[in-house]
Amino acid sequence: MTLVELLIVVAIFAMLATVGVIQLLRARMTAQEQFAVTNLRTVAKACQFYFLTNQAYPPDLVTLGPTISTPPYLDPNLAQDPANRQGYQFTYVPNPSFVAFQLRANPITHGVTGNRHYLTDETNTVYYTDLNQDAQVTDQVLP
Repeated sequence: MTLVELLIVVAIFAMLATVGVIQLLRARMTAQEQFAVTNLRTVAKACQFYFLTNQAYPPDLVTLGPTISTPPYLDPNLAQDPANRQGYQFTYVPNPSFVAFQLRANPITHGVTGNRHYLTDETNTVYYTDLNQDAQVTDQVLP
């Protein structure tokens, strides 16, 4: 085998590895986005159950956890640090009278940990945008 043939084989392996890494990163980002949507819906349902019991939405997500609520409305791991999960930053904002809320999930680094920004509220409808900004209730609805 000559040096040129060896270089060609190495170049082919490098191209295959690059394609594989790109596909792996894309799959990871898709998985993180799905995880964010699942957590968004889980937390929104926990807020609904809390509302049924207390006639108000919780003041924060820690209230849904086992240290404050018995039985807990949320899994201890999610209630302990709901702000940062799998590349997404979660932000919960109740309205002042606690009769409505907004829950956002934004990628920590847009384009790296996720492309979509999500929003849900007391209606449990999930809105999203692919732009690097917070999702609004006027954005597309996730099926």
